[in-house]
Amino acid sequence: MAWWNNSGEFIPSTTSYPAVVMEGVGLSLAVVTTFKELYLISKFIHRVIISVRNSKSERQEREHEFHLELLYLQSFGQLIITNDGIMREGPLNNQWLQEVYSILERLRLQCGDYAKLAMAQDNDYQTYSPYLHNSTATSKLIEFPLEIHTDDAPNNGALKFRPRKNFIFEWFMSSRSTANWESWKWALFERRKFERFLQEFKKWTSKIKELVPLMLALHPRYNSSAVLESLISNEHSNRLGMAPHARLRKLTIEPAVHQTNFFLQNATLDALLDRECLTMASLSEPSSSLEKETDRVLVEFKKYGEDNADARPDTVTVDRVHQLASLLSSAGKDNLSTLSFRGIIDLPQQSRYAFIFNFPSQAADVEPISLHALMDSAAGSASRLTLPQRFHVAQDVTRAISAFHVDGWVHKSIRSQSIIFFQDKASQSSPLYADPFLVDFEFARPETAETQYTFDNNLERNLYRHPDRQGAPTVSFRKMHDIYSLGVVLLEIGLWQTAMSIHQNATKKLKEGVMMNPHAMQNLYIEIARRRLPHHMGPAYRDAVVKCLSCKSTDDDSRFAIIFYEEVVQNIDVTKLQ
Repeated sequence: MAWWNNSGEFIPSTTSYPAVVMEGVGLSLAVVTTFKELYLISKFIHRVIISVRNSKSERQEREHEFHLELLYLQSFGQLIITNDGIMREGPLNNQWLQEVYSILERLRLQCGDYAKLAMAQDNDYQTYSPYLHNSTATSKLIEFPLEIHTDDAPNNGALKFRPRKNFIFEWFMSSRSTANWESWKWALFERRKFERFLQEFKKWTSKIKELVPLMLALHPRYNSSAVLESLISNEHSNRLGMAPHARLRKLTIEPAVHQTNFFLQNATLDALLDRECLTMASLSEPSSSLEKETDRVLVEFKKYGEDNADARPDTVTVDRVHQLASLLSSAGKDNLSTLSFRGIIDLPQQSRYAFIFNFPSQAADVEPISLHALMDSAAGSASRLTLPQRFHVAQDVTRAISAFHVDGWVHKSIRSQSIIFFQDKASQSSPLYADPFLVDFEFARPETAETQYTFDNNLERNLYRHPDRQGAPTVSFRKMHDIYSLGVVLLEIGLWQTAMSIHQNATKKLKEGVMMNPHAMQNLYIEIARRRLPHHMGPAYRDAVVKCLSCKSTDDDSRFAIIFYEEVVQNIDVTKLQ
């Protein structure tokens, strides 16, 4: 499996894992083999980096960054590669494994220059590389330990590797004045070269970081409450970003177990009760000194009846309140683009619940602004996000919805009003466009839970609703309905124009008294996306939006998720403008 030139020099393969292996023993073996090669090279790079530590903060920062990437690969190996349940072949896994294999292979190719050095100087690579030994290339076992040691080399610069028998290590002399050492240093440690390598390495590991939780969340193994509980506390699961998904998935499996009492006792809320969207308020709660402490908080109101002191929520509504509170409490603790949840206050005089949230730590205590308000602002172009900012917001929101969906939850009220930004506490002037938050979960629930067939004929809300969910609904709310709403928001972001503005421009061309029906509005969105988005956001973004707006339902969650990932998530990428 090794490659040498006519002079006997080792040349790492720059092609994919041999097709004969892919066809003969399967995709999961290709994933394992590529991982083993990548991990051996990465461990070698890490050992060499820590062997030349110095006082320069830039070098220490790069060392720390690569160490984190190596820790992620270690956890990937521990939780996925060494776990037969994850690597088991079958129709549920093959498409996800193909995505993982493609990313690992890109990472391996990125390490090509360093593989040459590892071949010459690293005992572990020489012993275990699947590109040198057929025995390790055809085995799904990991033959070497995955532990990472930070004391593999001393701090004085002398490299300590265990040499292969009869191999002369001229480059491992402690003196750095030799030509061989300078060649090594230039190849591996020259600052700008290594920074470029690290940047590209992180780009591809970030892709696998977003993919792996989706792949694992849809695996049949993770429908077990016991397995999910173990993932929540597992070090490697947390590092892989799997723990938040395990918590949300467990809520769908055992909702009754997690119905914590989220109601705030003896709390006083000072807020504008006529606001339908997220609003600021003052919350007073008893403290340990028996005096009430007042905090600035954010509030969303959820009505359960008309303003009537005698109206009380039915049992279905109470269950939905607990479900939503459980979801928000769990998601708010993790990086899922939701606010930190504080609790609920029942307001029987107004027949509504107040859902209380904390301000983000980096945000100023001022009213947040919605994406819709930015697009609808009288400031016009002054409030327009830059192209990279629009792609970033679109990516963040899409990934958040994707994460909730794979864990079995639907949002039910995705609109540009449901995406908000806070003012930066440091500057007190510029919004934090890098941190959009998803709010206004309309009694979000597990997709499998019973649907409440309530409705309203609010035009502005209907502009974001799937045609099947306008008027009196005849079908249960499904993920495809969320994705349609997401498509409308992505269209707004791409055009920097609200759905209401699109609707108003279209109705001006109709005869007086003629209204656009829901399916006509859907067709209009698709036509505008195909015609205008390539100019504003590129053809890949257009394809993602059209896919959302024409989404069809399926009973195969795994198939649905991989299509959404491949055709929507991956296409919302500023690098695909051409």
